[in-house]
Amino acid sequence: MRRMIEALTDPKTWLFALFSALDNIPNSLTNQLQIIIVSFGFNPLQTTLLSSVSGVIEIVTIFTGVTIASRIPNSIAWVGISYFIPNLLGVFLVNFLPWHDKVGLLFSVWLTGMYDVPPLCRFI
Repeated sequence: MRRMIEALTDPKTWLFALFSALDNIPNSLTNQLQIIIVSFGFNPLQTTLLSSVSGVIEIVTIFTGVTIASRIPNSIAWVGISYFIPNLLGVFLVNFLPWHDKVGLLFSVWLTGMYDVPPLCRFI
């Protein structure tokens, strides 16, 4: 019982819980990426092509994030935070940009493809 109380009063526990909650917000965007892009007014072929861009962004950000974190000592947390901020920015832009700004919405959906880097930095 004492260890449970100690864990609940530890700020690190609450920071990890906050990170886990914030890290899962973009999943709803990436899980429904095809539906979101179709709602912007693109046809099925264009939707497939435009949704493949987020995969390229994921591959590039994972490669660069892991490379930077492995080459600079003690930088795992900083790399994770720096790649997490554009992800949250993309989530906010999707929610707050006007609907007629299709290019901005599309780029903000692509920004949410950076969500894989912070969890991967933990394993370096």
